[in-house]
Amino acid sequence: MDVKNTLKMAVGGVALFALGAGITAAATGMISVGPPNRAQIETVVHDYLVSHPEILVEVSQRLDNQQAVTEDKARTDALFNIGTKALLDPKVAYVAGPANAKVTVAEFFDYRCPHCKASMAAMRHLIDGNPNVRVAFIERPILTADSMVAAQAAVAARRQGDKYVPFHFALMATNGELPKDRILDIAKSVGLDTAKLEKDMTDPEVLASVKASNELANKLHFNGTPTFVINDKIIVGELNEQQLQELAGQIKG
Repeated sequence: MDVKNTLKMAVGGVALFALGAGITAAATGMISVGPPNRAQIETVVHDYLVSHPEILVEVSQRLDNQQAVTEDKARTDALFNIGTKALLDPKVAYVAGPANAKVTVAEFFDYRCPHCKASMAAMRHLIDGNPNVRVAFIERPILTADSMVAAQAAVAARRQGDKYVPFHFALMATNGELPKDRILDIAKSVGLDTAKLEKDMTDPEVLASVKASNELANKLHFNGTPTFVINDKIIVGELNEQQLQELAGQIKG
């Protein structure tokens, strides 16, 4: 939730408080008894909030918590209705690891997302140290125009066998902008055929795949990156190595 929406909702909460404050003020003689006087009530509420600014903080925090619960339920319900198999669809994901894995970790990411980059080491260690875990890499380019170009390149790289995962981590390890020329240089550094990659990036099927993964994220109410799904458990936000290993271990156990 952004600050503007939070404050709007907080004002709504204060409006309810104002009614109670007005009644209390009337009862204690602070304002005249009779039909509510908006100006008098606003004065009482204003003076009270100036003296007790923590009220606004409390209202805002409570509204944020309620909003978080609502959003969590929307995501969980959507995943239940759509099913986790949708996360393994080759049209939206690159899947590495055994098909019979007890644990599947799907990550929705954006190559310009700092929180995705902060989670990169955890994902890398998970893959390197747990060959029996299946991982689904799902493009979610929502931050910049570079995000979309990088996603197209990554999807196109899937056509060159096992080069996708090294390319993914090389892109995720970058800082700053990702113009096409830089993306192609990174592709070359991990052994990709850049002429083929550049051609495949414009293929309608590649563009459709990026669109499909974004549409899936929208349906699941995954509005931020990274968003992880570990089997059927949704985790929003960056994870360090210990957190990710523990979450995967709890499910595996």
